[in-house]
Formats: sequence, C-alpha cells, structure tokens
Amino acid sequence: MVRFDNGALATAEASFQAVYGYDVRGEVLGSAGLLTVGDLRSTHLTTYGPAGLAAGCVRYDQDLFRDAYIAELADFADCARTGRAPAVTGQDARAALAVARAAIQSVTTASPVRIDELKDD
Repeated sequence: MVRFDNGALATAEASFQAVYGYDVRGEVLGSAGLLTVGDLRSTHLTTYGPAGLAAGCVRYDQDLFRDAYIAELADFADCARTGRAPAVTGQDARAALAVARAAIQSVTTASPVRIDELKDD
C-alpha cells in the first residue's frame, strides 16, 4: 500500500508466476471514473466452448510493450541526433528504484517505509 503526499492511497500487487503469459496491468479508480491499462490478450478473439472461455495471451514483455519500446528507441535516437535532453531522466529511474526498495523493505520488516527515510547503500 502506498500513501501519497496528498493523502491518496494506492495498492500494488506482484506475482511472477502468471503461467498464461506476461501479465502487467494497472488500474486507477477515483471519484470521476476508472482508468485501466495492460490488455494482455494477443487478440480480441475470445472463444466460447464446452471447456469455457479461451483467449490468446501475450507471452513476452516485448509483445506487450512493443509500441512503448519502439517509441523509447525513437526518442533516444532523436535525442542523440538533436542534442535534446530526454523526457525521462536518470533521476526518474532513481525515483522508481526508491519506490521498489521501500516496497521490499516494507515487506521484509512488515512495517511502513517512507521513501525519504531510505538510506543510500
């Protein structure tokens, strides 16, 4: 569970045992509506039969995030060509790492961990 500075709460769950494919999804629910991302179906075809429902799923991150990876590489090439600074910086990566480290420490200690109180190792 994450509590943001504005008091909003978020929950995150992770499992690395999705035997049916590469499953990464996100959902934001608020008073004005719902946002979802991460349709892991490889096609919008769903089969209904005696055994139940069946749909093909993406198996690899390269399939699920194909468009994002292409855009990332195109942006990198544009930055190299024009000298423009990238929109996503090393500081952004450090912030994401801090969130991951806090989550790991929280699970390990079974207590809340403030990101701003993490020690650099």
